Amino acid sequence: MASLTVSQLNARARQLLEQGLAQVWVEGEVSNFMASAAGHWYFSLKDERAQVSCVMFAGRNQLLVRQPRNGDRLLLCGTVSLYEGRGQYQLLAEQLRFSGEGDLLARLEALKQKLAAEGLFASERKRPLPPLVQRIGVITSLQGAALRDVLQVLKRRWPLAEVLVYPALVQGQEAPASLRRAMALAQYHGQPQVLLLARGGGSLEDLQAFNDETLARMVAASAMPVVTGVGHETDFTLVDFVADLRAPTPSAAAEAVSPDRQHLQQQLDVQQGRLIQAFFSRLRGAQQHLDSLSLRAASPNRLLKQQQQRLQQLVLRLQAQQPCRRLALMGQQWQRLNERLGAASPRREILRQQQRLQQWQKSLQQGLASHQRLDRERLQSLAARLHAISPLNTLNRGYALASSETGEVLRSSKQIKPGDPVKVRLAEGSLDCRVEKVRIES
Repeated sequence: MASLTVSQLNARARQLLEQGLAQVWVEGEVSNFMASAAGHWYFSLKDERAQVSCVMFAGRNQLLVRQPRNGDRLLLCGTVSLYEGRGQYQLLAEQLRFSGEGDLLARLEALKQKLAAEGLFASERKRPLPPLVQRIGVITSLQGAALRDVLQVLKRRWPLAEVLVYPALVQGQEAPASLRRAMALAQYHGQPQVLLLARGGGSLEDLQAFNDETLARMVAASAMPVVTGVGHETDFTLVDFVADLRAPTPSAAAEAVSPDRQHLQQQLDVQQGRLIQAFFSRLRGAQQHLDSLSLRAASPNRLLKQQQQRLQQLVLRLQAQQPCRRLALMGQQWQRLNERLGAASPRREILRQQQRLQQWQKSLQQGLASHQRLDRERLQSLAARLHAISPLNTLNRGYALASSETGEVLRSSKQIKPGDPVKVRLAEGSLDCRVEKVRIES
């Protein structure tokens, strides 16, 4: 009786499974979900008595609205196979439907295909964001954490921007109409340079307002670029596909539209250094040119000596000939030569170049003074803004800041117990205290 190796046995078993079961539909609960760096999904599908290993490769899962989560009930379509390396059979998933969300996901998928066919998802229609935005519009709920996160990021990164908030409902039956009204109001005003459409995370039903077809078309037709930050990193809605930029979270959306002021300050310092270097380089070039002209110019004393020698020769010739008319002509010639010598003197050119050099020096000093004045005014403005939001400024109004012995800021009485030392920071000085009694208020 011929024997089989383990590899041969597993290979035959895989062939039997793939040929015998072909494609199957299996329903169960997700557990042990893991997404690899390559984008493949590995998880188990289980019921009350058994479980089976499943894998869905990146080429299949990239079109799904969201990743499965542990505890989700799925309806999975796939083929049965065997991983020969471990001798473990598994399901190779080709389609996934979330139990209870199947009809909703099917309608959403059909709507995605419709808008994609119209070219609303095309990358070439995506517009770049303005580099130094001055007015930012935010469409979100006034009660949600998303607005707080967006405002905190904008205050930290780009406090010079004006933020215009357009309140809207982000969940429930009235949410799509409310979001459409806010979008229409922002378009009517036309003031924001960029729009943020933001909401925190939630289930597929919670985010359904952002899958509204009319809202998606309004985002695609927006007069200004639109950035979405809806849900968590794994959540995708219809507006994410038509927006000019999709950010994984509201905070990331705020970072995408706001420049980093520290980086801009560094760039400004570099440009200032280059400007100063260019001024001094041009000044040195002018000085070298002036020196070159001075060397090339003939010495006035040498020219005068030559003319004197020539004059002496003429005088000697005149004394030898003694013609009055000749003497008069030579006198006139001498006068003309003397005038030409004065006109050709390099002193005028040297004086003119010195005046140009003084003008350049004055312009450089004025430019540097003006640039330094603007930098001081900008620094004072930023310092005033920073002082306005400084926690020390809050202390001046009578508040105090309590921290534990390790330096942790105390926000709740649950962080401390009787007998623990506490440091209290006041507007002027600080207090070292010890807790006598802790009151925990609901």
